[in-house]
Amino acid sequence: MKNSIKVNKAFTLIELIIVILLISLVYFLAFSSFDLKQNQKKDLEITDLKNYLLNNFSYEKSLKLVCLDYEFFPCYIFIDGKRNEEIKIENLFVQEPKVYMYTKDLKDFYLNEIKIENITYQTIFEIEFNEDYKHKDIVLEYDDKVYFFNSISNIIKVYKNTNEILDEFYDKSIEVKDAL
Repeated sequence: MKNSIKVNKAFTLIELIIVILLISLVYFLAFSSFDLKQNQKKDLEITDLKNYLLNNFSYEKSLKLVCLDYEFFPCYIFIDGKRNEEIKIENLFVQEPKVYMYTKDLKDFYLNEIKIENITYQTIFEIEFNEDYKHKDIVLEYDDKVYFFNSISNIIKVYKNTNEILDEFYDKSIEVKDAL
């Protein structure tokens, strides 16, 4: 009689672990790249505006964000005077903001008209950085909040109303007078 040995074919423990690791790796790569795409589509917030502009665009002479008085208030980026045609920021504003110069009486900030594709638009907001990464101090009143764009700091301060910022301006002017 012949002795026959019956061999059971099965996966070893190491093979099972390798298969599970490969499936996990594919799952992780597929869904983590999906999450990254979702995060990139996140709306830009006013409080993140300066950091977004300075961290994502390089320029030599000027970097400018211009938002237009047009449906959905689109915003465009100009690098050294030329519009970046690949980027159009939408949903930064859903209504027209009020823009002031940072002075003791918050004078209206004069905003120029701009021509894009041979059409002239009124500007509702703009911030322009020079070669030293500085801009004019701007106060933006929007959506029941007041935002202060200070040329020295990248942090945009948020106030409840314009009276708060005027009080702070007055307090700082007294500090400067006392220091002299």
